[in-house]
Amino acid sequence: MKSRILTALAVAGLLTGGLGACSLIAPDPMEQAREAFEAQDYHAAREEVLRALQVNTSDTAALELLARIQLAMGLGADVPATLERLENAGTLPVDAKLIEAEALLQTGDHALAVAVLEGEDSAESWRLRALAANMAGNVPAAEAAFVSGRSADGDKRKLFVAAANHHLSRGNADAARFAVGQAQQLSPGSIETLFVSARLAQLDGQPNLAARAYLAILDLSPTDRPALLGAIAELDRLGRIDLIPDLIQRGRTAYPQDIEFIYLTASLQAYEGNWQAARDLLQEHESAAAEHDNARGLYGQALLELGQLELARAQIAPLNRRYPDNAAYARVFARILIELGEHSQARSVIRPIATRSDAQPIDRELAQLAARG
Repeated sequence: MKSRILTALAVAGLLTGGLGACSLIAPDPMEQAREAFEAQDYHAAREEVLRALQVNTSDTAALELLARIQLAMGLGADVPATLERLENAGTLPVDAKLIEAEALLQTGDHALAVAVLEGEDSAESWRLRALAANMAGNVPAAEAAFVSGRSADGDKRKLFVAAANHHLSRGNADAARFAVGQAQQLSPGSIETLFVSARLAQLDGQPNLAARAYLAILDLSPTDRPALLGAIAELDRLGRIDLIPDLIQRGRTAYPQDIEFIYLTASLQAYEGNWQAARDLLQEHESAAAEHDNARGLYGQALLELGQLELARAQIAPLNRRYPDNAAYARVFARILIELGEHSQARSVIRPIATRSDAQPIDRELAQLAARG
């Protein structure tokens, strides 16, 4: 009996000590917020910094971090109120003008942003001037600002990422290469650097490097939408279909009404031969699919595979009229017309595709089938 009592007391003591330790050591919300911000988990950072501000509404460190979080989340419209609270507390950050200017850019006021930057000469100020020039449609001024920022003082990580994005958005891989290389040296593991690295690899026709960069982003931010879509596309090019289903499901869970992930889910079902499931899913989201060309094309093909020819024609015919040089749409439409016995129209649809230098065997086969009719 004694040993049992001692054991029970020992266990009770351990439990009491454990519970006491848990209740006495509460995590510091500001420490948590800073860690989340550094990890680029901005939603978690905002939640923690707001907890800190519940304790002290005038906490200047928390307010400054909140302003930076708001910028990182693209919530520029919320920043002026936060800066005003900082000013009322008697402490504005040294880069308050830069914060204000970027917030103005996020709300579309590029002219006022440039005015706020008057007298600023840091690398970050030149990045913001470049973004303002781009918003105004002045590409030469934007590129000149990016060049000026290279020799300016201060942190240049965002400058080089912005310059890379500028050139990548114009399909200019050679111009982007220097900026991407600089970003990789200064901040190799950041989401922004990984993203421009992936886009450059895509332009260079290196799907393996692009896929690795997108997957690295997903290690940091598992539901990042552009990274999910980029990784799926590049893995598809590499033939790594085995890695794709989990990514598509992750996207569907995070963005259940997003037509891109609905389309990809249906594409996977079609790839597996489950045309009924693909048709049912796209039919459930028919209005969204109607505005998404690839989803509409897949919906039409699913209807064809299930023998619903007139419904298939209603989906595919408008796509073929709009994009007569699109081989995929032409193939599906020609098959529909052949099945309907409209061989003459099928010939007119598939002949331009079948006679191209990049024609596939299926194109010539469909042309022959149409000709026999």
